[in-house]
Amino acid sequence: MLLSLLPLLALGATSFAHPVLEARATVGCSADNVLRHLRGANCLADSLVFCSAYLGLPAITKTVAPLPTASVTVTEFQTVVTTETLIVTNTDVVFNKLKKRCTDSTTTPTSTPISTPQCLATTSIDPSRLSSACGCLTIPPGTVTVTAGVPQITSISVTETDTVTSIVVSTTTKTITASGFVLATPTSACGCNEDEGRGVAVGDIDDDYYRLELDFNIEVYGVTSNVILSSINGLIWFDDTARGNYEFYFNDGDTNGAALPLGSDDLPDVAVLPFWSDLFINGGEVQGIWYQVTGTAGSRVITFEYIVSAWGSKANDYHFTVAFGEAGSASANKVVITYYSVLDGTQGTVAVQHDSANKAVTYYRGGSGTPISAGKTLTFDTTAGTVQAS
Repeated sequence: MLLSLLPLLALGATSFAHPVLEARATVGCSADNVLRHLRGANCLADSLVFCSAYLGLPAITKTVAPLPTASVTVTEFQTVVTTETLIVTNTDVVFNKLKKRCTDSTTTPTSTPISTPQCLATTSIDPSRLSSACGCLTIPPGTVTVTAGVPQITSISVTETDTVTSIVVSTTTKTITASGFVLATPTSACGCNEDEGRGVAVGDIDDDYYRLELDFNIEVYGVTSNVILSSINGLIWFDDTARGNYEFYFNDGDTNGAALPLGSDDLPDVAVLPFWSDLFINGGEVQGIWYQVTGTAGSRVITFEYIVSAWGSKANDYHFTVAFGEAGSASANKVVITYYSVLDGTQGTVAVQHDSANKAVTYYRGGSGTPISAGKTLTFDTTAGTVQAS
């Protein structure tokens, strides 16, 4: 029996809200008038909505997360580069094609108003075919979009620390006690002093000797030379080739206390010993060997000034000058030694010698003679072979 659709829908909303669908035959859906109406080009969109509600199809819930929100707080310094990556997750929904709906249980129908497609409003439909026709449509599940709760705002505190190195230059003043120079314009013979040769020694020096070449000759024992070599250990000589171990001194052994002159293994041929001992220059102290030339051509005098320590000491233990006259002058062949500071006069040899001429004048050596002392001046006359103390 054919019924008008209007009374049918009121009934269908109650009787067919959740119809029981039987499996269709493998030959497919029967394209009857009801199905053709539902599939019509002008009706299909409304039919899908109608049949989904009529059959009571469940909706798919799609949850969309809100975009994350972040705040950046700069807590220190001026330049902060912050890179923040926001990750947005897109969710693709794949719709299942519904070919049938079957259930093996009967539920209590409820009445739900359903909006009828306009294309079916005036059409007479066999009620037994409506559920079957709807079941033959491919109906995508409805989608309900739900936005998740707003997440907590993330506060990011970024601290950039600049390291600043502060260099503090601390200036300290060291006060040292130095002997006053005897020479008015001293020049460093060792080249080891600061402040143009008149300051502190730049380092410790032991057993070294220094060569000086003059533009005039000096004369001792009738031997002339413009080359003078001065040793830290209180020894001066004139032979540029006689260097042996003369920078050292002899405190014991076969030569200790032996009468001068000594042979070439021990001393140069012509040698002056103002204080032959174990002496030392301390770095950081005004110590060293200096020289100065005075007078005019023909009567010039070169004077050496020693300010040194005993080995192992820091004090200015020995301070003396040694003067030589220009060859041919009235002061030639004389050596004048003046002592300003002497720690222990028994610790050095004071003499002059000319070994090849078998000549020597000794003031003190190895317990023989009078130990030298501060304030004394000795004048060695190598022509006369004498020494005078004053």
